Amino acid sequence: MKHSLLSLLTSVFMFCISATAYAEIEHSGFLGGPFHGVSRDLSGSIVNRVGPDADLVETVSLAAGTSQGTIVDGESTQLQAALRLDDGTITKLLPQDVEWSTESSNLSIVDGFATAQEVSHRSRVTVFATAEGFSATVFIRLAPGQSPKDAVDEIDLPQALADSIDTGMPGWKNSHWFGTFYKGDNNWIHHAQHGWLYAAGGDASSAWLWSPKQEWLWTGPGIYPHLYRNSDAAWVYFMAPALPRKVYYNHSTQGFEEEN
Repeated sequence: MKHSLLSLLTSVFMFCISATAYAEIEHSGFLGGPFHGVSRDLSGSIVNRVGPDADLVETVSLAAGTSQGTIVDGESTQLQAALRLDDGTITKLLPQDVEWSTESSNLSIVDGFATAQEVSHRSRVTVFATAEGFSATVFIRLAPGQSPKDAVDEIDLPQALADSIDTGMPGWKNSHWFGTFYKGDNNWIHHAQHGWLYAAGGDASSAWLWSPKQEWLWTGPGIYPHLYRNSDAAWVYFMAPALPRKVYYNHSTQGFEEEN
């Protein structure tokens, strides 16, 4: 009898250990922020969601553009896209994260580059971008092959600045979102606050600009004075109240930078 009772107690004890081990909770999350994820038992079943899921940002739209708005026969332009988030930030996407398409037979799209081919007359074509369930359109002007002189003489502002109006002073224009600038030669503009910038192109919602100090910058209506700086993948905010000093707030370092 004693032997049977001991065997029974041993079996119950082993069952409790086994049940306790099976119900052990395994947590998952990520480093660098408040913990959130799911709690799972060893069977793989989801027990509970953990963390501030309600505080996570959501995507509100897709913005797309090009490195230059006009290309001639045989020339290529890089396609770019970014997601606008509801916390005011923007996430730039890799070319493979975006589905690009066009209905034009004079434009081919491969690996995030659009190339003009067999262009016989000037035209404007539409490129469609799709990512994360959102879509956007980009307009590209195509032109037949040009002589070097024709290419130099042609000055084309980014579409985002195309609606700028004349100020009454020769060459000076005013953009409702970017301010006053002088339209120079070969796609160079002189901004009243930023100085000389090379206007590389973009669609109606964004523009790529090259600054001798900041290098490549991406911005647009509804984005500026926020600018995405490509050299260090940082978002900076232009502090206009600090003028005539050129001061930027770097969201990555959470500090101020002054351009000398």
